[in-house]
Amino acid sequence: MQTLTLSSNGRDGQLLDREISKRLRAFRFLSERFAQRERPSYAAEFILFILIVLTATWPLLSLAQAMSLSR
Repeated sequence: MQTLTLSSNGRDGQLLDREISKRLRAFRFLSERFAQRERPSYAAEFILFILIVLTATWPLLSLAQAMSLSR
């Protein structure tokens, strides 16, 4: 029975394929990163998520405010 490994390294520690899609590379990176953690720090990741959401929504809120003041 063959098992599916998510490791990006081959038998000799070399990369399996240089033509792997970016999505698959990202999935492998994240799965290896989280598989090796004993106790993940959810607080740090939650703060980073909030920072990304605020960065994405701030221009929209600023534009809405500017449009409401221009009347």
